[in-house]
Amino acid sequence: MSRRLVIDLSAPLPLALFADPIDSAIVLSLFCDARALPDDRQTDPRGWWGDVLAGVPYDRWGSRLWLLAQRAKNTPQTLRDAAHYAREALQWMVEDGVARSLDVSARAAGDETLLLTIILDGSAIDLEVRT
Repeated sequence: MSRRLVIDLSAPLPLALFADPIDSAIVLSLFCDARALPDDRQTDPRGWWGDVLAGVPYDRWGSRLWLLAQRAKNTPQTLRDAAHYAREALQWMVEDGVARSLDVSARAAGDETLLLTIILDGSAIDLEVRT
């Protein structure tokens, strides 16, 4: 069984995206900006100030998908990075016991749309992100 979520980054997020707690957790995890790592070589590393108060070292909020919006082209490497950043941002769901398993894949639908397939405990969520 799979369900589809559509996010248009040029418009406000519809409140319906937050009706389901899992969908809410996914949207917030993916679309809040995580702090860039030193290897990302960013002059503005972004991130949430509350990460410095985390009880677990390197426990961070958000994702690094924002890095792709600034400089990425539609290439296989960009899709690998998108899947990696999304998996990294959602891994807390497994670590905190919200889900037992997680898998993420990414593919493009033209130059302006990223399709992420997120599989939590065998259930797929197809997330379409339009810019």
